[in-house]
Amino acid sequence: MSQNYEEQRALIWNREQIFAYELATLLIQKPKVTVWMLMLPLLFLFFMQDLKKYKAGIRGFADGFLENKRIALDLAFKALRDGAFLGRVLEDFAAGSRSESAGHSDLVESQLGEVAFLAAHYQRLMMEKGLSYEALVQKAYGTAGQYHQFLDKLFDLEDAVLEAAFQVQEPDADGRALAGKMRSAARRMRREAGDRIFQA
Repeated sequence: MSQNYEEQRALIWNREQIFAYELATLLIQKPKVTVWMLMLPLLFLFFMQDLKKYKAGIRGFADGFLENKRIALDLAFKALRDGAFLGRVLEDFAAGSRSESAGHSDLVESQLGEVAFLAAHYQRLMMEKGLSYEALVQKAYGTAGQYHQFLDKLFDLEDAVLEAAFQVQEPDADGRALAGKMRSAARRMRREAGDRIFQA
C-alpha cells in the first residue's frame, strides 16, 4: 500500500464529530443561570444537575447521530487499508447486520443504504490528499454542484432511516417535532458548510 489513509480518516472523523455536536447544541436546550441560583445555593445545585443532564444529552445525541457515520468510515478505511473492494467489505458487513436484526428489516436496510453511501463518500475523500477536510471535499467533488448532489442524496437516505425508525417505534408529538427540527437544522448546516467549502 503506497498511501497512508490515517490522516484523511482523522480529518473526516473530526469534521463529523464537530457537525454532530453543533447540531446537538441547536436541538437540546441548555439550562440558564438566574440571579436566584447564585443567591440560593440549593437552586444552584439543581442547576448543576440540569447542566450535567444537558451535557449527557449532547453527548448521547452526538453518539447516536454518529453511529452510522462511524461504521461507514471504519468500513471505507478497512477497504483502503486492506486493498479490498469496498463492495465486498460492505456485503460482509451487511450479512452480519441482517442476521443480528431480523425483526427490523426495513430499518436495517435503510441503515445499510446510508452506510454504503457514506462509505463510498468517505473512501472518495480518503483517496485525496489535503491538509483539511475542506481540501479533501474540494478535490473529491470538484464543484459545489457535485457536492450538493451528494448532500441531497445523503438527506434522502437519512430521512429514510429516520422514517424506518419511526415504523419500529412511533415517537410522540415532541419526538416528531424534534426530528423535524433536526432534519431542517442538519440540512441548513450542511448546505452552508458546502457553500463555504467551495467559496474558498
